[in-house]
Amino acid sequence: MKSFKRILLTTAALACFSSQATLMVTYGGQAATDGSGLTSNYIDPSNLLDPANGFFIETFDSATQMVGFGAGSTAYNDVKQSGQSGCAVNSLFAGSAIQVSMSGSDAFNTRQGSAGYAAAPANDNTCFGYTPAEGGSLPSSITIDYSSILASGAGINYLGVYFGSIDVYNYLEFFDGNGDLMDTLTGPQILGNNGGVSGNQIAPGSNVYVNIDFTGTGFTSFRFTSTGVAAEFDNIVVGTSNRPTQVPAPASLLLLGAGLLGLSRRKIFG
Repeated sequence: MKSFKRILLTTAALACFSSQATLMVTYGGQAATDGSGLTSNYIDPSNLLDPANGFFIETFDSATQMVGFGAGSTAYNDVKQSGQSGCAVNSLFAGSAIQVSMSGSDAFNTRQGSAGYAAAPANDNTCFGYTPAEGGSLPSSITIDYSSILASGAGINYLGVYFGSIDVYNYLEFFDGNGDLMDTLTGPQILGNNGGVSGNQIAPGSNVYVNIDFTGTGFTSFRFTSTGVAAEFDNIVVGTSNRPTQVPAPASLLLLGAGLLGLSRRKIFG
């Protein structure tokens, strides 16, 4: 396990959420054994997860679909890349109630390998997501919302993401159950805390596994936004605020239970 850099976001430093929630950002992950670069220290490095273990992961690879999930959506595969049968948005299997909204129909794609409009995170030889798609309008964004499948009063209080070739115009936003913005983590903040250079495709300081922990209830949705080309990400891991605390890898992530299966999938395009 790699050591973490810990950054507590406060009102004076980076505009903390509120008196009810505090955002702690740490940097560092472990080498993923599926060839995707870095993944969260909280999960198995294979990225093969059973929902009973308490975490949900989006790898954008059909080979690492969660146990119990159906086939993911291939609707966002980059049409410019031939032979891309292995890429999929696993969260959007048939019957999933996870909501995905985008700033436009050209705001998001998945692909394997770098292109002039999207660079794979360092050492990531698998599929990854990025915004915007080639030629997409700017600014572009993709929002992932779990609110309709979380237990009452629950939220997400852990998010891990492998952020590739981070740019000064990339940022992450977090929203509560009312859709109100809780806080923003920016590319310059991540780069500054890791000695990174904007857009570098290989340097560790610019290709970072970011861990975001919340006190309190946490958030229910988050959004990747980029005002330039592009924001690239992989191995997105989330955990809920009501997970058991007696084990390091929490159990029973509610959004992955039986209640998730059979609920109607909903995609929203802004």
